[in-house]
Amino acid sequence: MFSLLHLALRNLFAHRERVLLLLGITAAASGVIVAVSSLAAGVATAQREAVTTFLTGDLNVGGFFKVHPDSIAPVVGDAGKVRGVLEPQVPQGCYLRERGRSFALAGAGRRRTGSFLVGMDVASEKNSLARFRVASGRLEDLARPRTLAVSTTLAERLKVKTGDLATLFAQPVGGGRRNALDVEVVAITEKAGLLGESAGLLVSNETLRELDGFKPGSAGVLQVVCGDTPVDVDALGTSLRDSLRGAGFDVLPAANQSYAEKQMLLLREGWRGQKLDVSTWEDESSFMSFVTLGLTALAVLVSLVVLVLVVMGLFVALSVAVRERTREIGTLRAMGMQRRGVVALFMTEGLLLGFVGSALGVVVSSVLCVTLRGAVPLHEEISNLFFSGTLPLTPNLGLCVLAVVLVTLGAGLATLIPAARAASLTPRSAMESL
Repeated sequence: MFSLLHLALRNLFAHRERVLLLLGITAAASGVIVAVSSLAAGVATAQREAVTTFLTGDLNVGGFFKVHPDSIAPVVGDAGKVRGVLEPQVPQGCYLRERGRSFALAGAGRRRTGSFLVGMDVASEKNSLARFRVASGRLEDLARPRTLAVSTTLAERLKVKTGDLATLFAQPVGGGRRNALDVEVVAITEKAGLLGESAGLLVSNETLRELDGFKPGSAGVLQVVCGDTPVDVDALGTSLRDSLRGAGFDVLPAANQSYAEKQMLLLREGWRGQKLDVSTWEDESSFMSFVTLGLTALAVLVSLVVLVLVVMGLFVALSVAVRERTREIGTLRAMGMQRRGVVALFMTEGLLLGFVGSALGVVVSSVLCVTLRGAVPLHEEISNLFFSGTLPLTPNLGLCVLAVVLVTLGAGLATLIPAARAASLTPRSAMESL
């Protein structure tokens, strides 16, 4: 084995020009795979951060309440009892927070615009507030009653700035005339991708309850937030559903839909009262999954195309090399090397080329991704789609190892037929070519 490896290395050094060309091909292939995969991973990370900042926890326990069959509100009436069931099961390293859910029409002068309204417990969410990007004002001022934070997109539509007054309109539980509440704009948040319009209004939970007419002690949703703590949210969700059912609550079955999508479907049903719903962050952001799924599909497609091109390029180059090395192959056969030895020699050369070239490409591409991460500004439409104002690139060790393995295997596959062709040469044909 050692002598075979030594012979393969000597042959590679003897054909340096061709080897450098093939190393460049394999390095470029692995570099492209890492770059595209890093972009897909970076967008997925940015999307999750935006979604878990504005809309959802890692796991959510919300509910729907129907005063009569023709109206529905996204609220948990007896939040204290639900919290009592949840708190013993919150994993270590995670915590429970309360958020409000609603939809409101915001007005300033003659201008009107609608958006989902998010309620926050400002006093207990100081760590979460730091994750919002604020263009002007202070989110901490939401602790004051009748105050509002608005996204830059909605602020431009309403022509408001911090310190201005706006009016929120919302339909109270049970229908009837719309409630109206004058609020002071205390902060303007920067865009968060596609969420700039779907979660553009932030208020305190108390202001949301006053606007929607919810009773004290009610909550829109209780969210389990785990940050970097690894948690199996699907298993935890199943456990919480069982516990809530055991405590006497009517709990909806699991469904990969956001609460707004479920609310539209439940509005058509004829029941009254309270039903709880347990959802993951992926359920709540399912309406945006086309972004990450599309980029993942693009990364797979690009990787396949690159691998096919690498295999074809190496196959052609190695086929030419076999013809050029007929004398060498024949001499080795005449000296007693068996056909399996010739195949193993060419396969070793191909695998070495694939491994060294792909490893170089992965290193260079990873360094470039880390260097360019957060340094390349994006156009507005692209930044909305990518949930980031700069190019989000997140290379990771798993993707790098996968790129090296795929390109090395591709190089080995490309070598297979030329190696078999070389092994088919007889010592006599080599002697005739001398």
